[in-house]
Amino acid sequence: MNIFLIPLFVMILRVPYTILMGFIVVFASVGAFTVNNNLFDVWMMLGFAVLGYAMTKLKYPIVPLVLAMVLGRLSENSLRQSLMLSGGSLAIFFTRPIALLFVSAAILAYLTPVIRWVRRSLQSGKAAAV
Repeated sequence: MNIFLIPLFVMILRVPYTILMGFIVVFASVGAFTVNNNLFDVWMMLGFAVLGYAMTKLKYPIVPLVLAMVLGRLSENSLRQSLMLSGGSLAIFFTRPIALLFVSAAILAYLTPVIRWVRRSLQSGKAAAV
């Protein structure tokens, strides 16, 4: 069905950015309000819009924030279930091979910038010594 609507999508792209942005803000505000019929949701949406704008201006990546907002509740529920199954012990994340693999991958991904920085400093030290 989208193939037949391509000309309509192209026509929408011809609308000036200022007008299109106004429609997007109105539709997003109405959508945020209609979820719970609560004005607080609209203020929350505007607060996150300001946060996103600030992150863009300060050159912080926005994708991790969006992932945290989407996956945060699911991750907390899974952590709670795992801790309930293990009786509150964190050992369940290190005694199971698959869990240990994922924890190790997460730690490695988290430490990657530090590892790169150490490698660069060592390479620049070797280049200065030669």
